[in-house]
Amino acid sequence: MKLKKRIILFGTVCILNTMAIGCGSATEATVKTEETQSDEILPEEETDALIKDDDKGTDESQENTAGKWQVLDPDTAAAVDADFLGKVWKIEEDSFFIVERKVKISEDGSLIYSSPSSDADIPDSQLIHVMFEEDTDFYMRNIDGDEESHEYKEAGFQDLNEQMFVEMKGSFVNDVFYAAEIRFF
Repeated sequence: MKLKKRIILFGTVCILNTMAIGCGSATEATVKTEETQSDEILPEEETDALIKDDDKGTDESQENTAGKWQVLDPDTAAAVDADFLGKVWKIEEDSFFIVERKVKISEDGSLIYSSPSSDADIPDSQLIHVMFEEDTDFYMRNIDGDEESHEYKEAGFQDLNEQMFVEMKGSFVNDVFYAAEIRFF
């Protein structure tokens, strides 16, 4: 009888050790993730760095791992020549809010866009705040007669209106998009 109890006790200890070792490695991965996040630059500092780094390539400066919104994947971003797309929903004195305009590359390589209707009731929690600096470039698409051209002319924030589509280069910091370039039509 004592031998049976010892075998059961030994088996139980082995199972508990196995579970503890398995949980221990998961805890270690979590700790490493938290340590990585605590080394990030503060939003005020990162904003300045993001605008300066825009010419170097946007892949490094587009981290918003903890945020709700993410820039486009690299293939889609290259296809539309933008980091994020939206539809202007609300304009303030020195910034504006957009709803996400989704884009998908179809099997034949064409682009499929979708965005909410202009009369849709969008809660503020679904709006994306877009900030820009004095040196942010604004461009408006020229329209020749009834046909749209793909040529852009220099414009300014004052030319932006609600319900316009925007194509932006920049990055997210704490779910706010900091734009280095804004094209609209």
